Amino acid sequence: MLSDGAMIVLIFGGIILIPLVTVLIVLAIAKKRRKGKYEKYQGMVLGTVTYIRPGGIEHPSVIHAVYRVNGREYQIKETAKLKSRTIKVGKIPVGQKKSFVMGPVAPGDQIRIRYDERRPERAIICGNDGVVTD
Repeated sequence: MLSDGAMIVLIFGGIILIPLVTVLIVLAIAKKRRKGKYEKYQGMVLGTVTYIRPGGIEHPSVIHAVYRVNGREYQIKETAKLKSRTIKVGKIPVGQKKSFVMGPVAPGDQIRIRYDERRPERAIICGNDGVVTD
């Protein structure tokens, strides 16, 4: 029989481990799905950013864009993936600066879009890869 201390460690370990494993599984599935789309969506076109909804505490930034395939216009919106950089004063970290993984983007900018040639309304924004959002 386990001591009370060992039992407490096991319980708290499970409390921490179960959500961590769940998050890692969800991230792995999301990465695999995106990779599958890159392989399946063979069409490539330039689109134009129409709007960027800034992120906040309650919601992530979203990139809105339009693109044309065979004379027809389509719209895409995708959560912007971010990368984080540490801000330092000397060698002391004092904060973080987040920026888009795909680089600076503003309305009117051209971006690459991959789309499904059979169903052009299915598309992804190239270079917007990763898992970190606002």
